[in-house]
Amino acid sequence: MISPERLRTHVEALTAHGPRFEDLAGVPACLRYVTDELGAMGLAVRVERYGGELHQVNLIAEIQGGTSDDAVELCAHWDSVEESPGADDNASGVAGVLEAARALRDADLPARTIRFCLFGGEEDGFLGSEAHMAHITPRTEAIVFEMIGFTSARQHFPDELAGFVDPPERGDFVALVADEASQGLLARFAGHLEVPGFPLVLPDLAQEAAMRSDHVPYWATGRRALLVTDTADYRNPHYHRPGDTADTLNYAFAADVVAAAVRTIVDLAQ
Repeated sequence: MISPERLRTHVEALTAHGPRFEDLAGVPACLRYVTDELGAMGLAVRVERYGGELHQVNLIAEIQGGTSDDAVELCAHWDSVEESPGADDNASGVAGVLEAARALRDADLPARTIRFCLFGGEEDGFLGSEAHMAHITPRTEAIVFEMIGFTSARQHFPDELAGFVDPPERGDFVALVADEASQGLLARFAGHLEVPGFPLVLPDLAQEAAMRSDHVPYWATGRRALLVTDTADYRNPHYHRPGDTADTLNYAFAADVVAAAVRTIVDLAQ
């Protein structure tokens, strides 16, 4: 259902012009590419600005629901840090959203709107996703792709989670991270996974270790959200470095993660 080859094509295109940071050339190239890809699927792209600079923008597309004002959102951030082309962080997540949109575009009219959100400003304190909260209903819920393409023979975990988890030693799984209110999302997603998953429901006192991506504004506003991640620098030695390139990723693994998201979204949107 999800093509590893198309995922790679997206990642290569998104990283071809260098870092997606502020006024660098990678930003307009990325925004144009995402808009063109979604438009070619027949999806209208809405620009959601949260500031006056070119890079201060979210791109939103949706499949309109039939009976509910609430939405199921699939999200990723398109920006990178200045020092990195950002293949895993987070062109992999953007590629996943694009391919999920391709798989879902011809779905029967869902009860709930299915919305695809590409956020700016994640690397600057989640500014894009934080601004997005003003545009959605309180019962809107989200799956957030944050680096979904890297696998490794070695795996580390945050010291803050010592005693809460028994971590695997190999980095061949996808972590599913939820707060206590989002456990239902985690359970649904885990039920559709065909690659190893590591489910992690964080109690309040351990959440600080995972407050690093666009799920944070959802949790902060009482919305349900699931972080789907290859665990970033706890696995990937190229994190935020020039070596985070398209040729380092495992696209078959990423495709399985995206396929699980598609099946989950179909369930949630009914």
